[in-house]
Amino acid sequence: MVSNNASFKYPDLPKSVNNISINASVKNTTGKTEDTFLDIKTLNFKIDEDVFKSSATIKNITGNPAVNATIDGVLNLANLSKAYPIELDHPLNGVLKAKINTDFDMNAIETNAYERIKNNGNISLTGFEYTSTDIVNPIKISQANISFDPRMVRLENFKATTGKTDLDATGTIDNLLGFLLSDKKLKGLFSMHSNTFMVSDFMTEGGSEKPINQSTEPADRLKIPAFLDCTITADAKTVVYDNLTLKNVKGTLVIQDEKADFKKVTSNIFEGNLSLSGMVDTKTEVPTFNMDLGIENFDISQSFSNLDMLKAIAPIAKALHGKLNSAISVSGNLGDDFTPVLKSIAGGALAELLTTRVEPKNAELFEALSSKLNFIDFDKLDLKDLKTALKFENGTVRISPFNINYKDIGITVGGTHGFDQSMDYNPVFNVPAKYLGSDVNRLIGKINDPQVNDISIPITANLTGSFDNPKVSTDLTTGVEQLTTQLLEIEKQKLLNTGKDKIKDLLGGLSGNQTPKDSTKTQTNAPVKDIIKDVIMGGGSTPQTNPSTKDSTKSTGDAVKDIIGLFGKKKKKKDSIH
Repeated sequence: MVSNNASFKYPDLPKSVNNISINASVKNTTGKTEDTFLDIKTLNFKIDEDVFKSSATIKNITGNPAVNATIDGVLNLANLSKAYPIELDHPLNGVLKAKINTDFDMNAIETNAYERIKNNGNISLTGFEYTSTDIVNPIKISQANISFDPRMVRLENFKATTGKTDLDATGTIDNLLGFLLSDKKLKGLFSMHSNTFMVSDFMTEGGSEKPINQSTEPADRLKIPAFLDCTITADAKTVVYDNLTLKNVKGTLVIQDEKADFKKVTSNIFEGNLSLSGMVDTKTEVPTFNMDLGIENFDISQSFSNLDMLKAIAPIAKALHGKLNSAISVSGNLGDDFTPVLKSIAGGALAELLTTRVEPKNAELFEALSSKLNFIDFDKLDLKDLKTALKFENGTVRISPFNINYKDIGITVGGTHGFDQSMDYNPVFNVPAKYLGSDVNRLIGKINDPQVNDISIPITANLTGSFDNPKVSTDLTTGVEQLTTQLLEIEKQKLLNTGKDKIKDLLGGLSGNQTPKDSTKTQTNAPVKDIIKDVIMGGGSTPQTNPSTKDSTKSTGDAVKDIIGLFGKKKKKKDSIH
């Protein structure tokens, strides 16, 4: 087929296609079918002022096709639909410039035989704009430059915006032809920078509106594309997701086998620092995640007000103000907007409170306790430097017993609560006798013995109901009655002059119920801040299996697993608060 200087124009379109030159033929010089080849000596045309030239030969068509092609031209994409009746849902804009030489055979692409793939040249795209019902905002590429060499494609620069998001990227693609022509995975290494990255700019309407504690599994799920096999190093000054604003986000994302592996991701949020490592897996029928989080100097009121997962783990935090350090290991299922399905999450946490004050009026539980225990003013409760460990699974959070002090009253707290806000706690208050009323103090005064002045008795509170509607009962009355009986007996024995040994025996009976051991001491010897550093250096997910803390020379990734794993040890503990 030969055509020289031809042209055409559709009467209802404004542009024409001119200077059409075609010299193409199917040849066979031997008579053998396998020697048939397509020879395109010339395929040129011009639209408006844009000239496009190309030539190609395709040999061994019926076997292992071998292609040798040259492309040299400019296309104003907006002119295509003005010169030819192309059906487009949305108009294209932008100028494409290409100057490429390529020489390859299909077998070389399929087997990654790069020595038989010869590419060179470049493609540039400027002023490109694409709109679709499948995307939230138009994608505008101000500039993109791609260069080719035999082994890879280089993204020299890529500048784009969509909505309020800006992107600036560079990178390499190892096998673009294999991806385009042979169903190969797209392998690449990219570096991306953004001043502002709005997650909502990449989610269809309604995608981010699902609550984090959704109780039903969505039917249609987002999937990480199976054809992607790439590593992305990201640096974003501001990332906005729903109601969260993260600053100075940095990290590495490895996408492979329908999984996304987050490595050494760091950010500033809630006036503190966040680090995370972990995995998102969409290959399974129900997408799952497994994350290690390091939290440093978080503002408690801000973080617990904005993160539903933290609210569920520690509802009492709404009455706390101050700073928090924490190391959290969490896994579970993901909803259709890639947020956790709350009922599915499981894991453990180690938390340290810094410069914390309590506002009892913000929590009904403190108000209810105050009505039963008049010897404690929760406004003055000092929780600074408190460390506690917890684990959560099947909608239940279990707090390991820990000790705090209010003046000279020792308090041991431990128990469970549910994501549904139900609770079952039995805190023990070791209360000096001087707080237990005038009758007790009068008896102590009569006995007039220094040992008696140091008497403390354990008062157990039973906390049930919910955090919004707590039910509180105590054994305070019984404890005071027992103490009074013992004090009367001590007074009697002193009058009978039976000696100090008898008084010691009676005092021993009073102090028999000792303060439960603070189980967090063995779990929090290492500062939480050091554990957070391990999260940053971990670079992987943290399955909670067979933790051990004996080997101090383990890698930092294993250190996180060991410390977090303490929460999952199935060790029966004596109920020391009854």
